[in-house]
Amino acid sequence: MTKYISNVLNISNENADKIRMDYWQKYGSTLRGLQINHRIQTNDFLRKTHNLKKIESKITPVRYIKKIMQSIREDKIILTNAPKHYAKFVLNKMGIFHHFKKIICIEDNFYIPKPNQNVFKRVKKLPYEKFILIDDNKENLKQAFLCGFITIHLSTIREQNKYINFRLNQLNKILKFKNI
Repeated sequence: MTKYISNVLNISNENADKIRMDYWQKYGSTLRGLQINHRIQTNDFLRKTHNLKKIESKITPVRYIKKIMQSIREDKIILTNAPKHYAKFVLNKMGIFHHFKKIICIEDNFYIPKPNQNVFKRVKKLPYEKFILIDDNKENLKQAFLCGFITIHLSTIREQNKYINFRLNQLNKILKFKNI
């Protein structure tokens, strides 16, 4: 992503990396910052920065992931800021794609990323009684909580926040949850 920004904006990698992080913090995704401030070509950005060949060797299944997926009887939905081709590839590579009823990607949200509340409000229109967000990003959790989601923070950091309902330091700990 840094290299893409460097090439498109004709700046150093160091400055590109600063912009990447700044936009991610300020807008919820680097893509959104580039759209607003530089009017980049969205599909070009997603294709070049989410290269499947480069990521494939880095994907390693989470321990107990299949058991975790089977233990959650309710419909499961992926909500990601990644493009659809990338999310499907990763889920298939992990062997869990078939466990998900729906995949909501950045394209489905008109390229507006989490933590934008409109993303969570759109999800809340789906025909379900209960919505649970498991995420490692506190701002995503906060905005989801404000939209009525049950939130689970996946992190080793222990801190109190009124918008975090549950905390996990490992995904396999979800096996101990009963009737969330």
